Amino acid sequence: INNNSVADINQSLVDDELVHKEKVGIFYYYRLFPAKKDRVLHLQHEQTLRHIEKYKRKIAKASVSLADAKRERAKKIARLAELTKERQVAQEELDSVKENKDPQVSLDLKKELDFVKQAANRWTDNVINCKSYLVKERRVDKRDAMKILEITSAFDYPEDKIPK
Repeated sequence: INNNSVADINQSLVDDELVHKEKVGIFYYYRLFPAKKDRVLHLQHEQTLRHIEKYKRKIAKASVSLADAKRERAKKIARLAELTKERQVAQEELDSVKENKDPQVSLDLKKELDFVKQAANRWTDNVINCKSYLVKERRVDKRDAMKILEITSAFDYPEDKIPK
């Protein structure tokens, strides 16, 4: 047995926290406190249980969020299918109009386009009149009036793009 082997073994026990090292005067005393080890293990166990509970709550919260996301996704997929069907019906109607070249359908479309254009012009008139009122009667700067009405300098009447 080597002279340092006992000291090395004692030091390894201290490092592993199996014994307690205490210096009294010039001597080192090594003591074993079994209750200390039990208490440390008990505290570690309690801390582990707290972590487990915390993560269980996080998992439950994430599960609820995931379920909500799945429901939202299902709703969005259903809406997408609905819009796809509507688009397909509209495309089929457009294709039938292109193929038939029915004059009545063309006249109906032209009337509808004229009606929509008149409505757009009416709204444009209203917005321009509001802007004029703000500038002339309320003494608001022209740029501020445009910001209030949320319009740009390019705001103008719709162009006539209906084929004659």
